[in-house]
Amino acid sequence: MGRKILKALLSVVGFIFVFAAFYIGAVGAQTSSGGKLLSVVVMVQGNTISIKGYCVYVKDGEEIRKELKKDNAWGWNFRGEYIKEVKIQKVSGDASYKVYVMEGQNTESADTVFESDYISSTEPVVYKRNP
Repeated sequence: MGRKILKALLSVVGFIFVFAAFYIGAVGAQTSSGGKLLSVVVMVQGNTISIKGYCVYVKDGEEIRKELKKDNAWGWNFRGEYIKEVKIQKVSGDASYKVYVMEGQNTESADTVFESDYISSTEPVVYKRNP
């Protein structure tokens, strides 16, 4: 299931928001070190949106926290063992959004470990890995 969703995300988002070039470039830039490919992807429905949040992932047994902030559609990629927590919140704009958390050896084998519903409010979307 993760494979199909990731390919669909790349196709849909790439076509609508020219997202595929960013996503592929980010993967190429950050895949040189070991570990799984970890991704946080946000799909957007609407005109504009600004979000903020963070991702906590584990690499070499150490927790790393990355602040996430962007406008419109995007994604972030990391290398590590797993994503521990993600929090994304809408700051402004009229669009609704959906959050995906994916883990895999590469973009071809990534599995979706979390998929939110579409959110239009400023309530945060939170993913926490079960221990």
